[in-house]
Amino acid sequence: MINFSKWGIQFAQLQFLYVLAGTLLLLALIQWKKKRHYFAHSLAHHPMILGMKPSHLRFAPRILLLLGVVFVGIALLDPRIVYREGVSRFEGLDIVLVVDLSSSMQEVMGAQELRRVYEARLRDADKKGTVWETRMQALQKALLDLIPKRINDRLGLVAFSENSYVVSPLTTDHSYLEKYVQMIDPEILIGEGMTAIGEGITSAMRMLQREQDAADTKNKVIVVFTDGENNFGRDPMEALSEARFRGYRVYLIGVDLPPEVTRKETQKALIEGVISTGGRYFDAHDKPQLAEANNTIDHIEKGVFVERTIETDVPVYEIFVFVSLSLLSLGLFLSVIPYFVELS
Repeated sequence: MINFSKWGIQFAQLQFLYVLAGTLLLLALIQWKKKRHYFAHSLAHHPMILGMKPSHLRFAPRILLLLGVVFVGIALLDPRIVYREGVSRFEGLDIVLVVDLSSSMQEVMGAQELRRVYEARLRDADKKGTVWETRMQALQKALLDLIPKRINDRLGLVAFSENSYVVSPLTTDHSYLEKYVQMIDPEILIGEGMTAIGEGITSAMRMLQREQDAADTKNKVIVVFTDGENNFGRDPMEALSEARFRGYRVYLIGVDLPPEVTRKETQKALIEGVISTGGRYFDAHDKPQLAEANNTIDHIEKGVFVERTIETDVPVYEIFVFVSLSLLSLGLFLSVIPYFVELS
């Protein structure tokens, strides 16, 4: 919603106003000093002649030429149509998607749970050459389903393993972001392999800080997708503490996390740190649970974006030049027609 908007005309070259005024004054002086031509006729004092009045149309050529000069002067002033929009407000969020690219993301999604229950069935399927979906492939599909739903949100993408990398800055061009989601692959960082959750959160915060003036901090969200525990880089608890201080909500989605990881005290502390920022933790062992986690995030409370005033100006001197040429041409054309020639 835009609070106010207005438009008007401004002149960028006001110094030519003196030229226009001087030209008009010179034309007036020439007209005043112009010599008149007289002629005599035997019927000049005839009653019929005395009763006739000259047509006002005789002034048309001079008026058109004068207007043509005026419009040339206006064109020299470089007129511009200026449009201003006031502060606009709309619902939306800044969301940074933080994706784990550690080597374990290449493992089969849900395989740990399935192997305990359907181990024999999995062996039979493997013999038939069944292609199982990896965690990364399942996550990519979930993200491609989530992104189009965030219509008014600006989304960014960060990938991490031992280090973190900005894949896409915050953008409302979701088709652009979807292309990058399709391109991410654990093999890109095959030389790393560890899981640095703290580094991923920190990079996401730095991205949000660069947009600090664009929206209220309550509108900023970080969503972390990982399939392991932090085992490298910055302590994620420090990163979460900074996120809480800055007002950033952090959501953590465990992508097929092994039960032994979720039972660890360090992981429990990480989940508590996430909740302290106002976010939530989701445990997703298969595609439906991953989709459910994304749907829950999709329904989180919207914030309000506040955009700065927009001002644009469009030069329109060509219009005045065209009108001027038209008036001058018409005035010169009429001045050679006897009907418009003034005799006295």
